[in-house]
Amino acid sequence: MLNFKEYLTEKLDPHSNTLHSFDMDQTLFDHDHSKLRVHVNDEHGKRVRSLSNMEFNSHELPPGHSYDFGEFKSSDVFNQSAKPIRKMIAKLKAIHKNNKNVEILTARSDMDDKDKFAHAMKKYGIDTSEIHVRRAGNIKGKSSKTKAAIMSDLITKHGYDKVHFYDDHPENISEFLKLKKQHPEVEFHGHHVQHDPETGEVKINTTSLTDKPSMGEGKK
Repeated sequence: MLNFKEYLTEKLDPHSNTLHSFDMDQTLFDHDHSKLRVHVNDEHGKRVRSLSNMEFNSHELPPGHSYDFGEFKSSDVFNQSAKPIRKMIAKLKAIHKNNKNVEILTARSDMDDKDKFAHAMKKYGIDTSEIHVRRAGNIKGKSSKTKAAIMSDLITKHGYDKVHFYDDHPENISEFLKLKKQHPEVEFHGHHVQHDPETGEVKINTTSLTDKPSMGEGKK
């Protein structure tokens, strides 16, 4: 169970029981991967490999090795590397206009300068004082698991009965959809976002789990 005080905030739209959660990197923003990488250090602290965000999602850390997330914590690097995926940002803003329960759920941890990061997001019309940025990287564990844990706690706290989850990584979608077993009365919609940086084309493949349990098949 996560620390509600640290990770959860009040539901912004009391008239809606639907939540829309958007991943940030490669879902709302593409990046110049020459500027934004996770570095892998060996047991002596020597850098042995550098990973893009997409490579990091599936990387298995060798025994004794560690990650260096310095570039992912830098607000200056974010400002320099982020390239808006305009179709997805427009979608986020359109949904937020009609339903304030819209959030960004990133695998990153805290940025080094909150104000600089907020200013960078504001350039693309995203007000972080209205659209909360949750940081799964502040929790130990694989990002697919920590993201799913945050979503589960949000459902429990706020009583959402319909949840939409937008992410570029299939494993994150899969872990999110597994929450149906814990919350059988809730509709789950996992949206796999695929962006082609060369053409700007965006494809969204949706998997929905909407069936409710039959009489007597509720939570055990």
